[in-house]
Amino acid sequence: MQYSFLAKSNPLQTITEHTQDALKCYESLRKAYPNILCEEDWCLLKDAVLFHDLGKMDIKFQNKIRQSLKLVLILDKATQREEIPHNVLSCSFLDRKRFKEKYGAAGYEVLTKAIYYHHARERKLEEEDKEYIKTILQDCRNQFSWDLIDIPERLDRGDVYTRVTFDNSKTHYDEMLQQYIMVKGLLNRIDYAASAGLDEIEESGGDLQQIVTAAFIDKGYQLRPVQEYMLANQEENLVAVAATGCGKTEAALLWLGKSKGFYTLPLKVSINAIFQRVKEDIGYHKVSLLHSDALTYQLHEQDGTDFETAHQAYTCAKLFAKPLTISTIDQLLKFVFRYNGGEMPLATLAYSKLIIDEIQMYSKELVAIILVALKEITDLGGKFAIITATFPPVLYEFMKKYKVIETPLMQKTFHSEFSQRHRIKVLDGDEFDYDNILELAKRKKVLVIANTVKRAQKIYDKLLNTQGVQVNLLHSSFIKRDRAILEASIMKFAPNDNQHRNEKTGIWISTQIVEASLDIDFDVLFTEMCTIDSLLQRMGRVYRSRLYNLGLEPNIFILDGKNGYGTVVDPEIYQFSLAAVKRYDGQLLEESDELDLKQAMINQVYDAKENPNIVTSRYYRGIDEKIRSLLDLKMYELNKKDAQKQFRDIQSISVIPRNIFEELKGKGQVMQWMQELEAKGTTNGRRQLIKDEILQYTINLSHYEQEYAFFVQEGKLCETLEIYVYEGDYKFDTQNHQGQGLIRKRQKNASPQTAPAEFM
Repeated sequence: MQYSFLAKSNPLQTITEHTQDALKCYESLRKAYPNILCEEDWCLLKDAVLFHDLGKMDIKFQNKIRQSLKLVLILDKATQREEIPHNVLSCSFLDRKRFKEKYGAAGYEVLTKAIYYHHARERKLEEEDKEYIKTILQDCRNQFSWDLIDIPERLDRGDVYTRVTFDNSKTHYDEMLQQYIMVKGLLNRIDYAASAGLDEIEESGGDLQQIVTAAFIDKGYQLRPVQEYMLANQEENLVAVAATGCGKTEAALLWLGKSKGFYTLPLKVSINAIFQRVKEDIGYHKVSLLHSDALTYQLHEQDGTDFETAHQAYTCAKLFAKPLTISTIDQLLKFVFRYNGGEMPLATLAYSKLIIDEIQMYSKELVAIILVALKEITDLGGKFAIITATFPPVLYEFMKKYKVIETPLMQKTFHSEFSQRHRIKVLDGDEFDYDNILELAKRKKVLVIANTVKRAQKIYDKLLNTQGVQVNLLHSSFIKRDRAILEASIMKFAPNDNQHRNEKTGIWISTQIVEASLDIDFDVLFTEMCTIDSLLQRMGRVYRSRLYNLGLEPNIFILDGKNGYGTVVDPEIYQFSLAAVKRYDGQLLEESDELDLKQAMINQVYDAKENPNIVTSRYYRGIDEKIRSLLDLKMYELNKKDAQKQFRDIQSISVIPRNIFEELKGKGQVMQWMQELEAKGTTNGRRQLIKDEILQYTINLSHYEQEYAFFVQEGKLCETLEIYVYEGDYKFDTQNHQGQGLIRKRQKNASPQTAPAEFM
């Protein structure tokens, strides 16, 4: 009896149908980008597509699907045998002689590996398994009618399984590995796209250069220097250091031209803003959004009602189907951990252009990951551009040391038309001059930035309730709902828009969260000393797009109080930065092609020629050690979950403050959420919205805050979201937007290990 061998149950599809869909995706990819593989590798990839799912003919696999569909089961003569994963069994259908003649020994090995690892389920075959393949699987094969390829007469190809190990001692291993990454990565992408029902794996997109230029003409704009530079160097890997207002976002889009592009930023709020800007201001709609909250964002875009459309947009983003994807780096660069599945983004980036925006915002661990990723991408033929406000010269030295680039990297700095914006004053002591802050706040917009939440709360307490002065607080330890209120409020208080500048005066106290995510413009900054790159970002929140006009009066006050020293601030970089800043104490900082004092400060910290101590610093050694450890990783030494954990810069747990939880519980809101989440009739879209509602009452606590021990009494609020109740007070008045946020409750004799492990 012949059966229609099934590949999946939802939607119901046979192996033949799925393979035909995969072949359509293959042809779509080849048509869109014919030059990303040589002719032989295109043929090899096609054979991988044809053979990758034949192992699903196995009776055990078929009976699992048939059982779920309530169909009659096929007689299984080996009921005691453990199921062999279908990706493993698929290799049994490869005819060694035929494919060695076709592709050579190396090509045959790549084909075998690509099929064997196209899913992460591995299995070492025993002698009994080989006998099972020769008999039971052979019987299944005899009942399979298929005209797409010639299936071998006998399935006794046990030798194929000797070719699935990765041995870097072999001659030409690196060449084989690069070929494997491309074939296996594209096989995965084709397979997933076919399963997702995509007709085209690559959506045609037009020319971004043409679209951006048209938008400029329509608005009466002319190309700025950084835009002309990146447009003229579309085929180069480059670094563009550009101040705020220089137009670097549009410059990056012009650099993409007709190429497939990926645009990355550190913060989701910035990514969302760029996504909207590309669609609405530039008028380019073939763009995807990719980060951990992208599905919820897309659902809100559909007014919370059309989950299928939102899910389809999210699926397209995960499969890189659009010509442009705007993303966080963790969604793209995990492949540096060499886990099974990381080949898909790497193979795609190999024929794309990658933009890294604001590299100075990343920790040294993440910088190391970015540098290794850039090396692997460029080794395969991809291109990158780093656009940033500051670029530590030591990173260029790492690029040369580890051969991220083979030729000198193009690097150029571009300045704002506002060449003089800041005059600095360094202050000694543990405290700010609060009387001076209050006096200035009666006639100016004053921003105070602390290095820690605890310190920001103390400053807030000191300044609050001062008659005639408005005082507000913003930091990361407000629940998401309240933080959104405060962010909107600070944007309205101090907009970076000369046309809408207002006469409001007062004080906002914050932490490093305002360094890049908020487009604000204050009159005066009081900040605690920190690393130079962070300090320059803080300065960028003052006189953002206007010339300094205060005579000898400083508008930047820097307190050398060493708050967070050795915990949230690297002590060596702090000291290097302090020495650099003190050289210009009292000076008006020039930012021009002739004299760039801010870049001079960066060089005095991060350039080995000016600061030889940087190469022996913990910062330098941390990057160097991380790069070497990543380059030494063996294929599939880590799994995807391990890779995700290691990628996280900040290990965090989501918590709801106790008093917020009790308030919600008292109103019956918690019970309502739980009942809806557990109800069978709740749609996927509604579940996603409920989860988002719950998250609006949460705070993420990082490992930097582990000195504040906390414990959980309620257990998980929501199993799928890993949310806990935090034993600490939370203060915020939604009417007047006042309050300290979360108050850490330190427990005596408590260890940081009482905190739950990190959650993804």
